Amino acid sequence: GTITLGNRIATELLPAPDISEAYLADAAQLASLSDETPEGRSIVILAKEKFRIRERHIHELNAKFIPFSAKNQMSGVNIAASDSQPERIIRKGSLDAIKKYLSEQSNQNITLQSDYMITQMIGVDIALSGGTPLIVVENNKLLGVIQLKDVVKGGIKERFEQLRKMGIKSIMITGDNQLTAAAIAAEAGVDGFIAEAKPEDKLFRIRDEQAQGKMV
Repeated sequence: GTITLGNRIATELLPAPDISEAYLADAAQLASLSDETPEGRSIVILAKEKFRIRERHIHELNAKFIPFSAKNQMSGVNIAASDSQPERIIRKGSLDAIKKYLSEQSNQNITLQSDYMITQMIGVDIALSGGTPLIVVENNKLLGVIQLKDVVKGGIKERFEQLRKMGIKSIMITGDNQLTAAAIAAEAGVDGFIAEAKPEDKLFRIRDEQAQGKMV
């Protein structure tokens, strides 16, 4: 079964130095308008509830949207320049996806790397607390981090303790990174965990336990 409720939602916006939380919220919402995942919708809602930023209609923006995909782990928007503002190229994605995206840009500068290290450190702190960090950049400038959180089911730790007394060992298998997985495993009280797992990793662990004469 599942240990968490399974719906990561945006819970906090952590702006980079010299960026306001409201500006980060605006950019994060714009980058999420074409993201139909529960996480993307929650970012739109968070910006709306916290800063009263209404959900913009896509056709009003004169924009090209980059929808989220599991392959690129990133979404975003390109908004054409107007009389009131320059072109805005906004991307939102995982640490690795944004790092790859920035490395592919030809107009990087040295401050970008130091900004990235600051943002990466914030992302590590989020992972240590059991959350998932998403990075937001605009025109290759780092704006900050969105924290996504999943909720551990109520009473789950006590249930694992009951299983332990019965001689049943619990192993959490997840696609989350090592830091996030370790935090959730500790909160849930499981006996062990496997992070960054692919389907074949799950099958291998089951067969390994069975080969030792154990029932799974």
